[in-house]
Amino acid sequence: MGSAMKLGGREKLVLIAGGVVVALVLFYRFGLSPALERMHTLDRLVAQKAREVIEMRTLRDTYLAQKSLMEEVNRSLQQRGQEFAFFSFLEDLANKSGVKNNIMYMKPALATSSDLYRESSVEMRLEGISLQQLIRYLYDIERAPQLLRVRRMHIKPRAANPDVLDVTFQVSTFYLQEKAG
Repeated sequence: MGSAMKLGGREKLVLIAGGVVVALVLFYRFGLSPALERMHTLDRLVAQKAREVIEMRTLRDTYLAQKSLMEEVNRSLQQRGQEFAFFSFLEDLANKSGVKNNIMYMKPALATSSDLYRESSVEMRLEGISLQQLIRYLYDIERAPQLLRVRRMHIKPRAANPDVLDVTFQVSTFYLQEKAG
């Protein structure tokens, strides 16, 4: 023990410097390094959560827009009522578009339903019409406030005169399901 006390100034300085280096290494390894690593982890987590918040806001906005659209559709269907005469309305539009005399048939088509809505479909065949007449009639159907849509269509030009068309298409609309009870 006596020889350790008899260290020279230079040796004491080296020993103190070594102790300081060891203390700094231990401080870095067990104090600073884990803290820096935790900060980096938290920074990544904050960035990830910020992206998730943006995505949630986007989803919320989409949901609210869809909800608003559904409320508007429901209001339109309620205003129109269950007594909406689908066939008569299509005939009136055909008369307005100048194609009523070209209707070969109108018949109910397969329809679907859900808990909230019942779909009603009509298959129509128009013969001997021009493209302009067809466009006007389809435009009137699609723009009608009664929520009509053309689901499918088959257009066949006549062999003798390709400007004259025979058209088969399906038009559908929705009704609110009547609530039982």
